[in-house]
Amino acid sequence: MRYIIIFFTIITLSISNECPGDVNIDNSINIQDIILISNHTLNLNSLEDEGLINADINNDGIINILDIISVVNLILNNLVFCEDSIIDLSLDWEIEEDLSYFDYYQLENILNTEISELSSIEGIVIIHKGKIISENYFNDSSISDTFNIQSVTKSFISTLIGQAIDRGILNFEDTLNITFGYPDIHLENLTLENLLTMSSGYSDYYVYPEWIYVDLNELVTMPVINQGGFWYNNSSCHLNAHIIYETTGQTPIEFANSNLFPFLGIINPFWLDGNNDINDGSSSIWLTLREMVKLGQLYNQNGYASSNNQIISSEYIDKATSNLIETGWSYYGFENLDGYGYLWWIPQEGYLAYGYGGQFIAVFPERDLVIGTHSETFSETAYQIELLNIIYNQIAPLFNN
Repeated sequence: MRYIIIFFTIITLSISNECPGDVNIDNSINIQDIILISNHTLNLNSLEDEGLINADINNDGIINILDIISVVNLILNNLVFCEDSIIDLSLDWEIEEDLSYFDYYQLENILNTEISELSSIEGIVIIHKGKIISENYFNDSSISDTFNIQSVTKSFISTLIGQAIDRGILNFEDTLNITFGYPDIHLENLTLENLLTMSSGYSDYYVYPEWIYVDLNELVTMPVINQGGFWYNNSSCHLNAHIIYETTGQTPIEFANSNLFPFLGIINPFWLDGNNDINDGSSSIWLTLREMVKLGQLYNQNGYASSNNQIISSEYIDKATSNLIETGWSYYGFENLDGYGYLWWIPQEGYLAYGYGGQFIAVFPERDLVIGTHSETFSETAYQIELLNIIYNQIAPLFNN
């Protein structure tokens, strides 16, 4: 006969828990909290104060296996942030005054001796737990400068596509001949996922910004060279903008001005447009650095633009930021960029929006960290690799995982 022993602790505190499940008080709920509750029920390490209160998920005064199961369910349902840690992205960024909880002097050393010495850097902002902990501008740039975020635009387009899917406007299963209502043999074998993962097979037929001025027929009849494999392609990525236009009846900026930009505190930005006033699906949104990184924080908050307003589903974010196709970019020196999701790059940790020249949004969900950079447009590839190495190998590790 086998016996199951359930360990539990009775607590007599009558205070309600501020964030059920957040036992280590880091404003997120994860495996670390499960371990701490388990150790507490096994009398290995006792919880106390706010951690003890938050461990009693069901508020029954007892900490036991039921609370552990509840934390697991919270994680499985992506309810992994405390309400206080979800900031309202329509408001201005707050500045963190207390910098004593991490090695701020080491961060300052990296910024002063390495970042500032980079020839093409113009700005860097570091967001931790939803607040700015460091912001620096270089080479005559400033906090108010707007700039072409280049291919970071693709990650904004991915977000708009995700919102259309969430609303039932788009269907992943449909082939593009159905989506466009356009009879074409190649489109019969292509899905939305092919466009989002750069695996449509189209050649990058047009140079910047010619693709925005040609019509849909010219785009879908571009030469096909590598269907199914990763082929970074601005011309075919612009088809995503046409999909938004054809299925919603709105240009990308019109759709974004209703469903995305206001919730990020972005007011009708300049976005280059062309044929039928359709905005560039690959590049050419102009934002400040503070505005640009709002997209990274939106994803870091599982699509919540504020504590009670999720504007894009966790399901889409999870898929968009998963490694869905291998890029082979380590061949070009980008050893950390061999994975790609839905118009997001997938490095070894987190995910990255990458704009030409070194416009970056690097998101580290496990560290509750978002880093944005603005660089000179025509910077050298070696500079971009060096900047990424500093972000991933020196700055990010300063913040506990």
